[in-house]
Amino acid sequence: MAGLSIENARKSFGETQVLRGVSIEVADGEFAVIVGPSGCGKSTLLRAVAGLEELSEGRIVIGGRDVTDLPPSQRGIAMVFQSYALYPHLTVRENMAFGLKIAKATKAEVDAAVNRAAAILNIEPLLDRKPAALSGGQRQRVAIGRAIVRQPQIFLFDEPLSNLDADLRVRMRYEFAKLHRQLGTTTLYVTHDQVEAMTLADRIIVLRDGIIEQVGSPRDLYERPANIFVAQFLGTPRMNILNAVVADGDQARLDDGRSLALPALAAPIAPGTAVSVGIRPEDVRIGAAPGALPFTIGFVERLGGLATVHLQAAKDSEPIACQLRDDGSLREGETVAALLPPDRLHLFDADGGALRREVRE
Repeated sequence: MAGLSIENARKSFGETQVLRGVSIEVADGEFAVIVGPSGCGKSTLLRAVAGLEELSEGRIVIGGRDVTDLPPSQRGIAMVFQSYALYPHLTVRENMAFGLKIAKATKAEVDAAVNRAAAILNIEPLLDRKPAALSGGQRQRVAIGRAIVRQPQIFLFDEPLSNLDADLRVRMRYEFAKLHRQLGTTTLYVTHDQVEAMTLADRIIVLRDGIIEQVGSPRDLYERPANIFVAQFLGTPRMNILNAVVADGDQARLDDGRSLALPALAAPIAPGTAVSVGIRPEDVRIGAAPGALPFTIGFVERLGGLATVHLQAAKDSEPIACQLRDDGSLREGETVAALLPPDRLHLFDADGGALRREVRE
């Protein structure tokens, strides 16, 4: 195993800059996930690490060795693609063995590596089948098995679950987590799905327009987002954002004229300053309480045990979402009191950057 260092990676296609000076450190044995919207440059970055794209500028270092100018076969990596990329005319065993045979491994070495990987992934009964006879999940396991047999220093995954149905994606996330615990191989995983990122990663790298917005553990990014983009990208339903102006004391005035208590901040804000107030749907509390504001229920999404309630201050206003246990009592058109607790609020400046809350011992 080995760590990975990406240093000032830049990539342009003609006049279009896709990567704008990306630097990432992935520790030995770490599961790091690059997440971001489509077109942000995450797959281009992964392909550059694999040697499938040439950087315009920057370095790729694996295990302390500069591999920037080396071909993929000499980088000590194994990559699993979104499309599986299996040879349809070969059996599962032959697909998994293909790379080792090209590398001139002996038959005993090939058989031992394939059998070990098949046992890890529980696909021994599939070894004599061809890809056409496999389900999507089974094909993905074979693609992972082909990567495992090479015993790489680093695994690279490019949106490996995006072609699977919702239920299978959930089960495969568990398989990925279990596999990483078992093998401990350094992993760089790319996805646009924030649920995959939150459930799999030791550390998340949020990428937007070829620039890193924030790096940290899933909990750090969820509880302390660096800006509005990260705050709303991570979390389902996404964080509510309300426009407000700071008033005297610890109050802010919302666009609809109502007052809202603010959390204590590390640095005071002058009255009249425009801010954005964020609160996650699970932190909105419905029920009478000091400081609660009246809202009308515009729509209720019932999801079995949970409900997402969309609350409106006025008929044409932007609703805010509240997520809570569904007891069936809430009805559309009903007026309810909702509390936005000050200690659960996030504040952002006019540029969308997070304002630090006061740290209390």
